[in-house]
Amino acid sequence: MNQIMYKIFLLLVCSISLSAQVIPQAEPIEEALQGEKPVVFETPKSLWKQKLHYGGNVWLGFFGAFYIDASPMAGFEVTKKGTVVGLGLSFIYQGQYKQKGAISAGPRIFVRQPIWKSIFIHGEYELMNAEAFNFYNYDETSELGKKKWGGSPLIGAGFYQGRTGQQRGSFVSLMYNLGAPSFGFISPQGLGANDSPFLIRIGYFF
Repeated sequence: MNQIMYKIFLLLVCSISLSAQVIPQAEPIEEALQGEKPVVFETPKSLWKQKLHYGGNVWLGFFGAFYIDASPMAGFEVTKKGTVVGLGLSFIYQGQYKQKGAISAGPRIFVRQPIWKSIFIHGEYELMNAEAFNFYNYDETSELGKKKWGGSPLIGAGFYQGRTGQQRGSFVSLMYNLGAPSFGFISPQGLGANDSPFLIRIGYFF
Protein backbone atom coordinates (compact mmCIF):
# COMPACT_ATOMS: atom_id res chain seq x y z
CA MET A 1 0.00 0.00 0.00
CA ASN A 2 2.80 2.37 0.87
CA GLN A 3 4.53 1.55 -2.42
CA ILE A 4 1.35 2.40 -4.37
CA MET A 5 0.97 5.74 -2.55
CA TYR A 6 4.65 6.48 -3.17
CA LYS A 7 4.26 5.84 -6.93
CA ILE A 8 1.16 8.07 -7.12
CA PHE A 9 3.05 10.85 -5.31
CA LEU A 10 6.00 10.61 -7.76
CA LEU A 11 3.59 10.70 -10.71
CA LEU A 12 1.95 13.92 -9.46
CA VAL A 13 5.31 15.62 -8.86
CA CYS A 14 6.52 14.75 -12.40
CA SER A 15 3.27 16.04 -13.94
CA ILE A 16 3.50 19.36 -12.14
CA SER A 17 7.15 19.74 -13.14
CA LEU A 18 6.39 19.06 -16.83
CA SER A 19 3.48 21.51 -16.80
CA ALA A 20 5.70 24.25 -15.40
CA GLN A 21 8.22 23.71 -18.20
CA VAL A 22 5.66 23.63 -21.07
CA ILE A 23 3.54 26.67 -20.12
CA PRO A 24 5.59 29.89 -20.69
CA GLN A 25 5.48 32.74 -18.28
CA ALA A 26 3.26 35.64 -19.25
CA GLU A 27 5.08 38.88 -20.23
CA PRO A 28 4.22 41.99 -18.28
CA ILE A 29 1.60 44.10 -20.03
CA GLU A 30 3.74 47.25 -19.89
CA GLU A 31 6.69 45.58 -21.66
CA ALA A 32 4.40 44.23 -24.39
CA LEU A 33 2.90 47.66 -25.00
CA GLN A 34 6.32 49.29 -25.20
CA GLY A 35 7.27 47.07 -28.13
CA GLU A 36 4.28 48.20 -30.22
CA LYS A 37 4.46 51.41 -32.27
CA PRO A 38 1.44 53.69 -31.98
CA VAL A 39 -0.59 54.25 -35.15
CA VAL A 40 -0.57 57.91 -36.21
CA PHE A 41 -3.38 59.16 -38.43
CA GLU A 42 -2.57 62.28 -40.50
CA THR A 43 -5.31 64.83 -40.87
CA PRO A 44 -6.06 65.24 -44.60
CA LYS A 45 -5.68 68.74 -46.04
CA SER A 46 -8.81 70.64 -46.92
CA LEU A 47 -9.66 70.96 -50.63
CA TRP A 48 -8.65 74.61 -50.94
CA LYS A 49 -5.27 73.94 -49.31
CA GLN A 50 -4.63 71.14 -51.80
CA LYS A 51 -5.26 73.60 -54.65
CA LEU A 52 -3.03 76.33 -53.18
CA HIS A 53 0.49 76.60 -54.62
CA TYR A 54 3.33 78.87 -53.54
CA GLY A 55 7.02 79.43 -54.13
CA GLY A 56 9.12 81.87 -56.12
CA ASN A 57 12.26 82.60 -58.07
CA VAL A 58 15.66 82.84 -56.42
CA TRP A 59 18.80 84.02 -58.20
CA LEU A 60 22.22 85.25 -57.14
CA GLY A 61 24.62 86.52 -59.80
CA PHE A 62 28.17 87.86 -60.04
CA PHE A 63 28.57 88.17 -63.83
CA GLY A 64 30.12 91.62 -64.25
CA ALA A 65 27.72 93.00 -61.61
CA PHE A 66 26.24 91.74 -58.38
CA TYR A 67 22.50 91.15 -58.28
CA ILE A 68 19.90 89.32 -56.24
CA ASP A 69 16.47 88.22 -57.41
CA ALA A 70 13.99 87.17 -54.72
CA SER A 71 10.54 86.98 -56.27
CA PRO A 72 7.76 85.22 -54.32
CA MET A 73 4.66 83.87 -56.05
CA ALA A 74 1.42 82.20 -55.02
CA GLY A 75 -1.37 80.68 -57.10
CA PHE A 76 -4.54 78.66 -57.03
CA GLU A 77 -5.42 75.60 -59.10
CA VAL A 78 -8.49 76.53 -61.15
CA THR A 79 -9.02 73.50 -63.43
CA LYS A 80 -8.94 69.72 -63.13
CA LYS A 81 -5.99 69.70 -65.54
CA GLY A 82 -3.82 71.52 -62.99
CA THR A 83 -3.96 75.06 -64.38
CA VAL A 84 -2.60 77.47 -61.77
CA VAL A 85 -3.40 81.20 -61.84
CA GLY A 86 -1.65 83.49 -59.41
CA LEU A 87 0.16 86.67 -58.42
CA GLY A 88 3.78 87.42 -57.68
CA LEU A 89 6.19 90.17 -56.75
CA SER A 90 9.50 90.74 -58.50
CA PHE A 91 12.32 92.19 -56.40
CA ILE A 92 15.78 92.63 -57.95
CA TYR A 93 18.83 94.38 -56.55
CA GLN A 94 21.68 95.27 -58.94
CA GLY A 95 25.02 96.83 -58.06
CA GLN A 96 28.65 97.07 -59.04
CA TYR A 97 31.85 97.29 -57.02
CA LYS A 98 32.15 100.65 -55.21
CA GLN A 99 29.01 101.92 -56.91
CA LYS A 100 25.54 102.60 -55.61
CA GLY A 101 23.10 99.77 -56.23
CA ALA A 102 19.62 100.01 -57.71
CA ILE A 103 16.37 98.24 -56.85
CA SER A 104 13.82 97.08 -59.43
CA ALA A 105 10.47 95.88 -58.17
CA GLY A 106 6.91 95.32 -59.27
CA PRO A 107 3.91 92.96 -59.36
CA ARG A 108 3.10 90.26 -61.87
CA ILE A 109 0.26 87.93 -62.78
CA PHE A 110 0.94 84.44 -64.14
CA VAL A 111 -0.62 81.25 -65.50
CA ARG A 112 1.13 77.89 -65.27
CA GLN A 113 -0.09 74.76 -67.04
CA PRO A 114 1.38 71.23 -66.70
CA ILE A 115 1.60 69.46 -70.06
CA TRP A 116 3.46 66.19 -69.45
CA LYS A 117 4.85 64.68 -66.25
CA SER A 118 7.14 67.35 -64.72
CA ILE A 119 7.10 69.68 -67.77
CA PHE A 120 5.00 72.85 -67.74
CA ILE A 121 4.37 76.00 -69.80
CA HIS A 122 4.28 79.39 -68.14
CA GLY A 123 2.96 82.80 -69.18
CA GLU A 124 2.98 86.06 -67.25
CA TYR A 125 2.75 89.82 -67.41
CA GLU A 126 5.37 91.56 -65.29
CA LEU A 127 5.13 95.24 -64.34
CA MET A 128 8.44 96.70 -63.15
CA ASN A 129 9.59 99.98 -61.67
CA ALA A 130 13.28 100.38 -62.43
CA GLU A 131 15.98 102.66 -63.76
CA ALA A 132 14.94 103.86 -67.23
CA PHE A 133 18.03 102.36 -68.91
CA ASN A 134 16.85 98.87 -67.86
CA PHE A 135 14.06 99.00 -70.47
CA TYR A 136 14.23 98.33 -74.20
CA ASN A 137 12.52 101.64 -75.02
CA TYR A 138 14.99 103.74 -73.04
CA ASP A 139 15.31 107.32 -74.32
CA GLU A 140 18.68 108.70 -73.24
CA THR A 141 17.78 112.28 -74.17
CA SER A 142 14.75 112.53 -71.85
CA GLU A 143 15.07 109.65 -69.33
CA LEU A 144 18.70 109.87 -68.26
CA GLY A 145 18.98 109.25 -64.51
CA LYS A 146 15.25 108.60 -64.10
CA LYS A 147 13.14 105.65 -62.98
CA LYS A 148 9.95 104.52 -64.69
CA TRP A 149 7.31 101.80 -64.94
CA GLY A 150 7.18 99.32 -67.78
CA GLY A 151 5.35 96.08 -68.57
CA SER A 152 6.73 92.87 -70.05
CA PRO A 153 4.67 89.98 -71.46
CA LEU A 154 6.63 86.74 -71.03
CA ILE A 155 6.03 83.19 -72.17
CA GLY A 156 8.09 80.04 -71.79
CA ALA A 157 8.40 76.48 -70.54
CA GLY A 158 10.23 74.60 -67.83
CA PHE A 159 10.46 71.44 -65.80
CA TYR A 160 10.54 70.39 -62.17
CA GLN A 161 13.67 68.56 -61.11
CA GLY A 162 13.54 65.05 -59.69
CA ARG A 163 12.18 61.75 -60.97
CA THR A 164 8.77 61.81 -59.33
CA GLY A 165 7.04 63.43 -62.29
CA GLN A 166 5.10 65.74 -59.99
CA GLN A 167 4.30 69.38 -60.61
CA ARG A 168 6.12 70.66 -57.56
CA GLY A 169 9.57 71.26 -56.12
CA SER A 170 12.57 73.06 -57.58
CA PHE A 171 12.26 74.08 -61.22
CA VAL A 172 14.16 75.60 -64.13
CA SER A 173 12.41 77.48 -66.93
CA LEU A 174 13.35 79.39 -70.08
CA MET A 175 11.26 82.50 -70.76
CA TYR A 176 10.99 84.87 -73.75
CA ASN A 177 10.14 88.58 -73.49
CA LEU A 178 7.53 89.23 -76.18
CA GLY A 179 8.06 93.00 -75.88
CA ALA A 180 11.70 92.95 -77.03
CA PRO A 181 13.22 94.90 -78.67
CA SER A 182 10.47 97.55 -78.55
CA PHE A 183 9.48 97.64 -74.89
CA GLY A 184 9.72 95.76 -71.61
CA PHE A 185 12.16 95.23 -68.74
CA ILE A 186 15.61 93.89 -69.59
CA SER A 187 16.16 91.11 -67.07
CA PRO A 188 19.64 90.61 -65.55
CA GLN A 189 18.99 86.89 -65.99
CA GLY A 190 19.21 87.29 -69.76
CA LEU A 191 20.70 84.38 -71.68
CA GLY A 192 23.59 85.48 -73.87
CA ALA A 193 23.79 89.21 -74.63
CA ASN A 194 22.89 91.82 -72.01
CA ASP A 195 19.72 92.81 -73.87
CA SER A 196 18.69 89.25 -74.74
CA PRO A 197 14.91 88.61 -74.71
CA PHE A 198 15.59 85.07 -73.40
CA LEU A 199 15.94 84.67 -69.65
CA ILE A 200 16.40 81.80 -67.21
CA ARG A 201 14.22 81.35 -64.15
CA ILE A 202 15.28 79.14 -61.22
CA GLY A 203 13.15 78.64 -58.13
CA TYR A 204 10.74 76.53 -56.10
CA PHE A 205 7.00 75.88 -56.41
CA PHE A 206 4.93 73.63 -54.17
